[in-house]
Amino acid sequence: MHKRLILSTLILSLVACTEPETNKTEQQKNQFTSAENKNNYQGLTFEDIPNQDTTYETIEANNIDENEILMNALQTELLKNKFELFESESGKTWSENDCNLNKIIKVKGEGLRVYTAESKQGIGPKKNYFPDFTLLVFGFDDEQQAKQHFKTLASAVNSQGFCNGKAPEKIVRNGSEVFYFATRAEMFRGYIEQYAEFIQDYKEADIAQ
Repeated sequence: MHKRLILSTLILSLVACTEPETNKTEQQKNQFTSAENKNNYQGLTFEDIPNQDTTYETIEANNIDENEILMNALQTELLKNKFELFESESGKTWSENDCNLNKIIKVKGEGLRVYTAESKQGIGPKKNYFPDFTLLVFGFDDEQQAKQHFKTLASAVNSQGFCNGKAPEKIVRNGSEVFYFATRAEMFRGYIEQYAEFIQDYKEADIAQ
C-alpha cells in the first residue's frame, strides 16, 4: 500500500511537470501557425481574394458637414499647380483588401464623397502625360470614430502584397474625415504623396490665418 501511494504521487508529479511544457508547446505552435498564415496572406494577389478564409468588415460613412475650409484650401493648392478638382459622386460603396489579414473592408453610406483631380500641364519629354488622381473622402460623426476607422483602413492600404493591384495609393486623416488618394501610374505617385501630406498637416491654426 505504501509503495502504491509513493508510485501515485510520483505519477502525479510527472504530470504536473509536463503539463506546462505541453501548454507552452501548444502556444508556440499557435504563434507559428499565425505567423505562417500572415506570410501566406502577404503573397495574395488581386485574383486570390476573396477565398475560403477571407473575412469581411463594413464601415458606415456618415453624412456630416464637410470641412469646406480644408477642401477650399486643397482646391486652391491644386489650382496653383495647374490641377482642376471635380466632385463626381457621393453616397457610393468602396472596398479595400487587407493582404496581411486576408480581409475585405467595405465603406458605404452617404458620407462617402468622390473627387477627380486632373492636371492641365503635361509632363515628360514630350509633355504628353497629364497627371490625374482620385480622392475619396469618408466622413464620420467625430474624430474618435474617424481615428478608429482610419486604423482599419490604413492597415489595408499599407498591407504587403498586391491583393489591391499595383496602382499607387495613400490614406491620411484630418479631424473627423479620412482621405484616400489613388492614381493610375507609378509616375504620378509623387502627386498623391504631396496632396495627402498637405491634407494631413493642415491644422486649425492654418485655417485661422
